[in-house]
Amino acid sequence: MKKATLILIALGIASLASSQTTLESYMKRVPVLPRDSCNITRAAMESFVSQISALIDELDSDIEERGRIADENAEENRSTMEDNVVKQMQQQYGMSDADINSLKNAKNLSPADKQALANKMMMQQTNISMDEAKNMSKMSEAGKKAYAEAYAAEAMATAQVEPKKQTGNENARTMLALSNEQQALINKIQSGQQKIAGMYAAIENDPTGKAILARISKWHEKLVSMMGEVSDSEAKYIDSLSLLITNEHIRYCELFTPKYREVLRQDLANFKASLPDCRRLDEVSGELMKIQTGVAAPPESAETTSLAALNTYLGNLKNAYKYKLYYPEDN
Repeated sequence: MKKATLILIALGIASLASSQTTLESYMKRVPVLPRDSCNITRAAMESFVSQISALIDELDSDIEERGRIADENAEENRSTMEDNVVKQMQQQYGMSDADINSLKNAKNLSPADKQALANKMMMQQTNISMDEAKNMSKMSEAGKKAYAEAYAAEAMATAQVEPKKQTGNENARTMLALSNEQQALINKIQSGQQKIAGMYAAIENDPTGKAILARISKWHEKLVSMMGEVSDSEAKYIDSLSLLITNEHIRYCELFTPKYREVLRQDLANFKASLPDCRRLDEVSGELMKIQTGVAAPPESAETTSLAALNTYLGNLKNAYKYKLYYPEDN
């Protein structure tokens, strides 16, 4: 009875572990930032940085491996993907094998041939010639409205007689919707990341911080120039200079580490808030790939965007002590 219970517990643990995503398992290993950053010891700081560096290296390898698998999947299915892309173009634009061959050798086409091919593709897709499209821009608003109504009526009639063409148009509309959603997601994710990057940059470029570092550098150069045998008065001056440098180191940490920690909190919140968008972006990209090539993205492609976002946050977390310049135990 006891043995059976242990087996059930083990199976339950295994099931729980397998239900966790790779991202969740990484996030559980992210070290917590100690509360008192300016009083941390060098050993504790180095241990903190070491943990994050190891996690970043592991994430880099994971992301790289996922990319390798995606490339391998594309290479293995290259022929199928190319055939499906060609079929889709033929269906969507009513292109013949000869037209496809012309596209493949577009650099050898004359301007007139390129214009004719573009006109054919546009006619098939929209039932509007290139010349008609140009003329539309010159129409009055009333003219454009009347033309749109006539075009809509014609499109509905065509869909009833040519269902295959309608299918091609449906695929085109689906791809357009997915492409628009994909770009919107990318813009939204990048916008959040750029906002956070701007906050970090504001701390780094703070005039007060730059002035403190300039003073420290100036005093340090003076200190180095006085090394060697010195008089008692010079020794006292060196001690006072060393104290000035130490106090500026402490002031620098006390001024900017709390600001950096606050941005880190906002960075983490932004990262967590972006996860649904990151997941959806991977889903949309996979759907687009399936429609365009007829080949599904490998399962490893899932979470790639989320893992990359986590890696960005970890890079910023690793620098949590960048403004701590003084460690008493170094003296």
